[in-house]
Amino acid sequence: MPELPEVQILVDQLTSGLMGARITAVEVRDAKIKLRRDIVGRRVEQIWRRGKNLIFDLSGGLHLLAHLRMTGWFELKEPKRYRAAIRTGNGAIYFEDARRFGVMDVLASSQLHAFLAALGPEPLSKEGPNLSRVVKTTRPIKVALLDQRLIAGIGNIYASESLWWARVNPRRRANRLRVVELKALRAGIVKSLRKAIDYGPRIFNVQHFAVYDRGGKPCLRCRTPIRRIVQAQRSTFYCPRCQR
Repeated sequence: MPELPEVQILVDQLTSGLMGARITAVEVRDAKIKLRRDIVGRRVEQIWRRGKNLIFDLSGGLHLLAHLRMTGWFELKEPKRYRAAIRTGNGAIYFEDARRFGVMDVLASSQLHAFLAALGPEPLSKEGPNLSRVVKTTRPIKVALLDQRLIAGIGNIYASESLWWARVNPRRRANRLRVVELKALRAGIVKSLRKAIDYGPRIFNVQHFAVYDRGGKPCLRCRTPIRRIVQAQRSTFYCPRCQR
């Protein structure tokens, strides 16, 4: 599932081609997608990300909000199947989404502000990850990192990766983490997210994980077999030696 790094990579890709472009047509092929036709004729003024949400600022105070969910992605070349297409003077983008969980919506500025206000802090802010909301919960730290109200943008993949870099056990209660562990976790979050963003557009072809989806394989640090457990109905991968 696309998380913060993948969405940021997509923002960078789309920005280079669509900034300043005028929307000339909207095509919707899936009834579950609701796009207001009055975005036609508006210019794309900015493309940015908040957590896992992709946002197109349009002229006239409207905003196109997209959440990719499990399999959503915007393609610059027309794929065999797509749920919606937005055509501009600079070319088209196609919303491809095999499992059809992704959402797109057009919001006024007040609606967008209210929606985004519910999200937690950005982990890649200049000040670094703010974990003040995370450490107030008694939930396991891995589960807490998935809550977008506590910290925005981290999903199942980068929660496991961040905790491995920090050498923190995913079952540790978030409110029981020591100062030194929180410092290591902040660094681990930044490292795992930046590492993924640096892969660029080829991320899905070249990315290698430290622990995610490596159950039974040797830890890259100590060679102990990586263990898989289930937390909140999601798979968690960790090293039982490095992350005691």
